[in-house]
Amino acid sequence: MTVRSSLPCIIFVAAVFAACAPIEYSVVIVQASQAISEAEVSGAACTQPQLDALSPVTRANATQSGMELASSEEPVDELQDSTPMCNAPYEYYSALEYLSKAREEVGYSDYQAAVEYARQSREFAFKARDISLNMAKERGR
Repeated sequence: MTVRSSLPCIIFVAAVFAACAPIEYSVVIVQASQAISEAEVSGAACTQPQLDALSPVTRANATQSGMELASSEEPVDELQDSTPMCNAPYEYYSALEYLSKAREEVGYSDYQAAVEYARQSREFAFKARDISLNMAKERGR
């Protein structure tokens, strides 16, 4: 086999392997997006009012502005009912940020980094979903 006859084969193989990264990214990004949707449906995400209620900074600002917060003299049952139910905000929002970073890296054509960020996003979304489902089981739902 001469060099001239093997050159088209080498170019073809190089083109096929160069196209694998975008295909792999496409598969992983779809899986990550689906996992984030599952986590959101299971209750892992928080709304902005729920996040504000959980934040110690928001509580400190509320006391300075004259808003009244729940005192420690309330019955325990009422405090538990007023506590927002955000099951896994850290994992859920980490998954969203990793997904955003993966999409940013694709914009720079850095598919290897994008695939890794998409995988991290998928893993955090799976963790958020699992935590949320376990908390729902513990509450007896």
